[in-house]
Amino acid sequence: MNELLTTNETAEILGISPTAVANLLRDKKLPGVKKRGDDGIDRWFIRREDVALYCAGLAIFNMLQHKARIRGQAAEEGVPL
Repeated sequence: MNELLTTNETAEILGISPTAVANLLRDKKLPGVKKRGDDGIDRWFIRREDVALYCAGLAIFNMLQHKARIRGQAAEEGVPL
């Protein structure tokens, strides 16, 4: 499975804006590839597997953050992924 998604499709899956997806790509928190279209414009594409891995990593981080709160430990704010 090597399906490429657009930033809009990725944003819909993640429940965030296309701008937020672009920021994740720019910050190298989500891998993607740039391809030049027939119109000469470069566009980002993201592998579906990478979106799934990002979601899994985010879920694990949130679980660990939740466990730290239950134990009364300081949990780092934000999402490092």
